Amino acid sequence: MHQTVDIALVGAGGYGTSYLRELLHNNPDQKGRLIAVVDPFPERCQFLGELNDLQVPIYPDMDTLFASHKPGLICIASPIQFHAEQTILSLQQGISVLCEKPLCATIQEAQRMAQAEEQTPGFVAIGYQWSFSDAIQALKQDMMQGVLGKPIRLKSRVYWPRPALYYARNQWAGRIALDDGTWVLESPAANAAAHYLHNMLYVLGSTRDTSATPANVQAELFRANPIENYDTASMRCLTTDGVEILFYTTHASQNNINPIFDYEFENATVSYQQDEDSDIVAHFHDGRTKVYGNPFATGMGKIWQCVDALHGGDPVACGIRAATPHTLCINGAQESAPEVVNFPAHLCKTLAIADTQLTYVDGLEGIMTQAYESNCLISESHQVDWAVPGRIVDLINYDHFPMQPV
Repeated sequence: MHQTVDIALVGAGGYGTSYLRELLHNNPDQKGRLIAVVDPFPERCQFLGELNDLQVPIYPDMDTLFASHKPGLICIASPIQFHAEQTILSLQQGISVLCEKPLCATIQEAQRMAQAEEQTPGFVAIGYQWSFSDAIQALKQDMMQGVLGKPIRLKSRVYWPRPALYYARNQWAGRIALDDGTWVLESPAANAAAHYLHNMLYVLGSTRDTSATPANVQAELFRANPIENYDTASMRCLTTDGVEILFYTTHASQNNINPIFDYEFENATVSYQQDEDSDIVAHFHDGRTKVYGNPFATGMGKIWQCVDALHGGDPVACGIRAATPHTLCINGAQESAPEVVNFPAHLCKTLAIADTQLTYVDGLEGIMTQAYESNCLISESHQVDWAVPGRIVDLINYDHFPMQPV
């Protein structure tokens, strides 16, 4: 029986709640033990009372944590702008890291994180939970073995409306950069819906722990909310192997439409619709079907896969190397459309929701879905006159965001 791994959590609010729920209430065979939490504002934590009852210490910063503890694994669920710094600091202490998605804000941060991992004994996993699921691993295995044939086009869409409270809950939601110039690049494509852009790149990776490399990206970025960055995007990425990736996402739809994807291969189309069927299914051109399962079934299993890796098990499925192409695409998208386009005012409507309100764009779901079904960007679908195409950004040798000094 392996020794229990001591685990510390950085960030107890927001998505950190999911980590606490798993660590406190779904700890299989007591494989891990939560020994400490780092959060400068612990009063926001839903599990504060339980942490106090269990006498789990809560520290205001990581330096204070390291003065008293050396966990085997640190889970980082802090805001995007802290991911690189906190991951590197943990690695320098000889501690392995599970950092929540996205990897970081910029490609230069990703490079610093990769360098730190190479120079220290620990590993870094990035919390794109689908990458750790049995369903995605089975699909990726078939892709690598050629069962599906040559990949042609992968596309995905997810429409998740977010009310004003979503952007008001902190100082970084919807921001391009903080007041001190720190890059955040928070958007649906970079954060809430990042899984579904990353997953297309990840499935196309030639090995279990790699993703496809983007050669270029073109994006159309829009906003309905009074924010700095975009709340709606349609984008096209071309990989170095010539595979087209199309992605459509928004926080400004009236209705919630959970992830949908269609991955087109030479021999089959692999499809998924969360709202209709929980399983990923391949439909082969010869009439056969293959069910890969539910990519959400693993839940927070990424934590326990990291624990297993610490005990000499399989290396983590998604690390810095696999997550970096998503960061490249996000940086390239911002370069492609540096001026976010405001939706026409007459299309922006508001809807009261409890103690907040939702701003949505009338007809946006239909416009984006038609573009999705036509395999084109919104401007290329010729449905509207307000869509502005971005430029194609070459991502080969791209190593700094932004390319030109601000």
